[in-house]
Amino acid sequence: MNDNGSGTQGRDKAKARRLTPDVHGRFAWGNGVVTMVFDTGADHPVRLVGLSGRGMSSTGSCGEEDSRAAVDDWTAQRDPRPIVEVLASGTGSNDNRLTLVTTVAGSKLRFVGARETVPTADPVIGAAGVSANAIEPYRLEITQFAPYDQLRPAGRPLDSADPAAARRLAKAAAASEVSSTADPAADTTTSAHDGNVHDCSDCGDGLTVISVFEAFPGLSAVRAHTVLRSPKPLPIEAVSSLSLTLPLDANGATADSSRLYWGDSAWAVENDWHCAPLHDTVVRERNQRINPGESSSRFALSSTSTWSTGSHQPAGIVEAFEAGRESGEPAFSVMWQIEHNGAWEWEVGENDPGLHVTAFGPEYVDHQWYTALGEGHDFTSVPVSFAIAAGDWQRAAGEMTLQRRALRRAKAVELGRLPQFERSQGLVVYNDYMNTLFGDPRLDKELPLIEGAAKAGADVFCIDAGWYDSTDGGWWDMVGEWEPSTNRFGAAGLAGVAHVIREHGMGLGLWLEPEVIGVKSPLAASLPDDAFFTRHGVRVCDSGRYLLDFRSPAAREHVTRTVDRLIDEFGVEFFKFDYNTIPGAGTDRDAESVGGGLLAHCRAYLDWLDDVRRRHPDVMIENCGSGAMRADYAQLSRLDLQSTSDQCDPLIYAAIAAGAGLTILPEQQGNWGYAQQEMDDETAVLTLASGVLGRLYLSGFINRMNDTRLALVRDAVSLHRRVLAEQERLVPWWPAGLPDFTGDWLVAGLRSVDDADTSVDAASDDVASNAANVGVNASGGIDAVRSGDGTAYVTVWRRDGLPYVDLNVPAGRTVKQIFPSPAAFGHAPQARPWSVERVDDRTVRLIVSDDSRPSARIFAVR
Repeated sequence: MNDNGSGTQGRDKAKARRLTPDVHGRFAWGNGVVTMVFDTGADHPVRLVGLSGRGMSSTGSCGEEDSRAAVDDWTAQRDPRPIVEVLASGTGSNDNRLTLVTTVAGSKLRFVGARETVPTADPVIGAAGVSANAIEPYRLEITQFAPYDQLRPAGRPLDSADPAAARRLAKAAAASEVSSTADPAADTTTSAHDGNVHDCSDCGDGLTVISVFEAFPGLSAVRAHTVLRSPKPLPIEAVSSLSLTLPLDANGATADSSRLYWGDSAWAVENDWHCAPLHDTVVRERNQRINPGESSSRFALSSTSTWSTGSHQPAGIVEAFEAGRESGEPAFSVMWQIEHNGAWEWEVGENDPGLHVTAFGPEYVDHQWYTALGEGHDFTSVPVSFAIAAGDWQRAAGEMTLQRRALRRAKAVELGRLPQFERSQGLVVYNDYMNTLFGDPRLDKELPLIEGAAKAGADVFCIDAGWYDSTDGGWWDMVGEWEPSTNRFGAAGLAGVAHVIREHGMGLGLWLEPEVIGVKSPLAASLPDDAFFTRHGVRVCDSGRYLLDFRSPAAREHVTRTVDRLIDEFGVEFFKFDYNTIPGAGTDRDAESVGGGLLAHCRAYLDWLDDVRRRHPDVMIENCGSGAMRADYAQLSRLDLQSTSDQCDPLIYAAIAAGAGLTILPEQQGNWGYAQQEMDDETAVLTLASGVLGRLYLSGFINRMNDTRLALVRDAVSLHRRVLAEQERLVPWWPAGLPDFTGDWLVAGLRSVDDADTSVDAASDDVASNAANVGVNASGGIDAVRSGDGTAYVTVWRRDGLPYVDLNVPAGRTVKQIFPSPAAFGHAPQARPWSVERVDDRTVRLIVSDDSRPSARIFAVR
């Protein structure tokens, strides 16, 4: 699937049909798991009045055959939001307190038609919960239209409408749609390539908006984006990709009984997630009975440049409880993620009554973005996915995990590299940087590390920063040519080191920062100005680097030539693409807005990545941005691995690893495991344990290890390979609740896809009383947590505090320590096994063997 959310594989095999609203103006769409119900009318835009996902029994499911019947049984949400917001410069918003979600243009849109495209092949749902044979998703396109005479400055009332315009739109819709009494199979099915089934040719001049929704077979998740068209110039300052009205009424929930989850991030402290009752955040209770109308308070997060996860996560979760039952199991939870490698914004706000989630790419106020629509100048927004399911926040996170896997697999199929994609999933990488060489590779240092990494069982040996440096450390503002150092690797040079790596049975990996040119690099003078970000007539400089603008053919030619040369000359099998400087708001060269230039660059960079992957399908690529500062799924749908941090302290890294599953797939979490000989056994175990259930990213002076310490590392690699073989059937799981970044105890694990669907009781009172010790809350017990062979996995870190932690493990389940393995006690003799005691039918207590120092263990739950 490409960056605007549209699939490219198998579209010619799919069939399209019109969806006709019933006599009440409603229609439903879904994939058999997730269902969306829309409301249309001549006096209002299309609104989302119903939404259901896996396990939500209040409405049932909606598939291709039962979409019409499902509408009759639906409990419609009061005060639903329009499905799209469009902020036009000339009309603005209906409420200057809520400029992004009460837009005039959005309110003037009226329904024209809806078309769904259904994959023709019956999906085969694999062990991972993802379709094993159907990459093409179910697809819905809803077209709306607003004539220009409705897009003029006007004041309140908010719900004013032009009856004549409404009649014109109703007539256009009737001409476009078949009668609701017609046989759906008779004349509503067309080829997906037969053009727009619901075009706006009879609507007159105005703004056409197409809202696109896609859902993979078997998943309780949807991906959305928006397309804008206007034959006349029309400046637009914001457009939503997703405007979601949450189904509180259908589930007996209220805003007051809802909880919000969000993630903060910064260099070396990524994946810091929080949760709070919604009305304990900035979205305060203001008594809407006395103060009716839309609340002006909103919880909003944004990113302003190309570190898309540098300050906050482009994802969040709302957990909705039945009113008065906030201590029980939530009615449902919904998670969303913006899949863009640039600027974005999302917000959660309160309706009257109800809640909405609205997600954007760049917009004008925060990102200096606008676009001028016109003939031949359409606009497509960035894609956003959401997942919804009955139960707590972990259910939504599990569903989003499946969505992320589906996006990766679909992209691999699109790029023609599915076999290579599957092969790379099981490879273990050693990198010489973290707490080891720190960017100072030399022949005498690398040779023993290569031997040690091979003994530890690595498949790839990556030489990190510095391999191109001939200045003894002065390379930062000179990078760009990416030629191997002339004085670091002896007479044989880098090619000789690559040969030694291959002799030891590993592939060569190289660190590369392809998007920058140092100000002192010869290329800074030889490349044209249009190869770089520019503003106000000069190149944008950040920390002694110029940033390449990938809209430029000269820029793309340079980086393509560099990557091709390194692969051809040195046989590179793995790249670590880093990104340590950012261009700010964007570029004004050949761009209608600074933010528009940034957006076009970001999309051009993704196109370049796609080209590299097509031409070099066997080469693995890691995504890094000073750690995890741009860990978005625009890039992670394309790339193999994500560095989760540059954090050097294993105690802090434990918190980063514990929260990573909310933002990054387990199989992509490059969690450093930098054990050292001089570490005591407990510290060595702790740092290795942080990587085993993700993607163990080895580092450290392995060459200095004695046989005992090396055996411990080999044990971690062996267990990690076992987990990798099962990972596609597993989803993240936090049996002690949301990890507290600064807490004494951290608990994170993996459980099977099927068991994540099983109802999980809330933790017992005893476990809940222990929540302050382990996390923010104690929901998410271990009722059913088995993988394909009956095993789930849990990593438990103790950094301080009480010497024990209680986990909710029902009778009949057993908890067994598997790392360090008690059977290999001699590999870490100071790290004695923890004790496991059953406290009652619901609770297992883990007791550390030494409470004088931090420690960690990995357990299997069967």
